[in-house]
Amino acid sequence: MADDPNRDLTLMEYTVLGLISTEPQSGYSIITVFDREVYRRWSASPGSIYPMLKRLEKRQLIAGELDNARETRPRKMYRLLPEGERVLDEWLAVLPTKFEVSEERDIALLKFLFAEKRLPREQVLAWLDAYEKAANDYEYMFRTQRNPESRDWSLHQQLVVEAAIMEINMLRTWIQLARSRLRMAR
Repeated sequence: MADDPNRDLTLMEYTVLGLISTEPQSGYSIITVFDREVYRRWSASPGSIYPMLKRLEKRQLIAGELDNARETRPRKMYRLLPEGERVLDEWLAVLPTKFEVSEERDIALLKFLFAEKRLPREQVLAWLDAYEKAANDYEYMFRTQRNPESRDWSLHQQLVVEAAIMEINMLRTWIQLARSRLRMAR
């Protein structure tokens, strides 16, 4: 990938910034995190992670320093720089859309996770309100375009549509639970 300093970051790059924001990370620790089930959408090979870290370093979003205090073989530990914090916080603050409800729920949950230590609680609550509105809008669109009771649909088609609506309801339940618990934790 050509390194255009003005290009938007990829979802994987934002996710790496989010991981680094939780605590300093080595390239190996990032690869290990991406090997876990929740991050399997991306290739986490050394051939993708290390060049990405170099690009983020070149853009002055992160800085790497050799750490040999705990191991015999030094490893480079990355931390966020102020510009990286700004870029990450802007990404986290973007309000969810219907697309994140329908296609990118895992990304929305990662943003929620990283926002815990990055954004003020009121901003996270507003984000949850927007996520619920996007879920409501998506369900309305889904129901009006794909009425599960339509006589034109087969039983299997009706059941698939009903499963999608159940997923939206589960997401909305989680949003309401998250908002309630955040408000109680004040």
